[in-house]
Amino acid sequence: MEKSLKKATALVLVGMTTAWVGFMLATYWMVVGVKANPINPNSVGITNPATYAFLAALLGQAFFVAWAYRITDVELAKKTPGALPVLKYATVWIVVTALSLFFFAFSAFTTASSLGSFTTYRTVSFVELVTGAYIPILLAALGSTALLLSTTVYRKSEMGKGERTPEEKKAKLEAVLAYVFPVLGIALIFILSSIGTHFGASSSVWYWIFILLLVATALGLGGFYSARTRAFGGSQADTKSAKSSTALRLNLTLVVIFIVILTGVSFGTAEGVVGAYTVGNIELGDWILNYLLPVVAVYTISVVITYFTVRVRSIISAK
Repeated sequence: MEKSLKKATALVLVGMTTAWVGFMLATYWMVVGVKANPINPNSVGITNPATYAFLAALLGQAFFVAWAYRITDVELAKKTPGALPVLKYATVWIVVTALSLFFFAFSAFTTASSLGSFTTYRTVSFVELVTGAYIPILLAALGSTALLLSTTVYRKSEMGKGERTPEEKKAKLEAVLAYVFPVLGIALIFILSSIGTHFGASSSVWYWIFILLLVATALGLGGFYSARTRAFGGSQADTKSAKSSTALRLNLTLVVIFIVILTGVSFGTAEGVVGAYTVGNIELGDWILNYLLPVVAVYTISVVITYFTVRVRSIISAK
C-alpha cells in the first residue's frame, strides 16, 4: 500500500482513538458530578468538564478524519491504486462525525431549554447557559461546517490549479453558503429558541411559529445555494460532484426530517384544536388566534418548503 494511504488509514484510527479517550474522560467527569450530589446531580450546574470533553473528543476525531480524507483525495486524483477504498472508509467516518456533532449540539440545546425554562425546579443563570450550552453548540456547528467544507468545497486535490475565473469564485462562495445556512443557521436557531425559553417567550405559540419560519428559511437558502452550485457544476468538472451533490443531499435530508415533523405536528394537533373549541370554554376570537391559525401556519410552512424543495430538485434534474 502507498505510504500516504497507510498514513490516511492510521489517521482515521487515531481519530477514533481520540474520540474514545475523550468519551471515557467525559463519562468519568459525569460520574464524579453525580457522586458529588447523588440526590440532585443537576445542581452541580450545566457548565462542567464533561461537556467540553465530549466536544473535544468529537472535534479531535473531525480533525483527524478530515486530514485522512484530504490525503486520500489527492492520491485518488493521482489515480493511485487502492486509494478509493481508503477514501470511502474516511468518508464513512466523516458522516459519522458530522452526525455526532449535530446530536451533541441538539443534546446541549434540549438540556439548555429544559433547565433554562421558568418552569424548572432550579434557576439557571444566563451566563451558565452561555458557557454550558450556547458556546458548545456554536463550536460543534463550526466544527461540523469546517469538516464538511474541508472535504467538499476546499478539497486538497483542487488546490494549485491556477487562477479561478470570477464565475468559479462565485460558485465556490455559493457552495460555502449551501453548507453554512443549514448547519450554522440551525445552530443559531437552537441558541435563539433556548434564549426565548429562558426569558419566557416560549409561552407564546407564535414564538415557536417564528422559530419554525427561521428554520424553513435556513433550509430554503441552503437548498437555493446548493442548487446554484449544482447548476454551475454541470459544466465544470472540478466543482460538479462533491460541492453540490453533498450539499443537496444534506439539505434534502434536513428538509425531509423537518417536513415530517411539521406535518406530524399539524395533523396531530388538528383534533385537539377542534376539540378545544367544541368542548372547551373558549371564545371564538381567542380560538382562532391561539389555536386555529398556529396550526394553519405550521401546515402552510410544511407545504411551502415541500414545494420549494421539489421544484429546486426538478429544475436541477432538467439541466
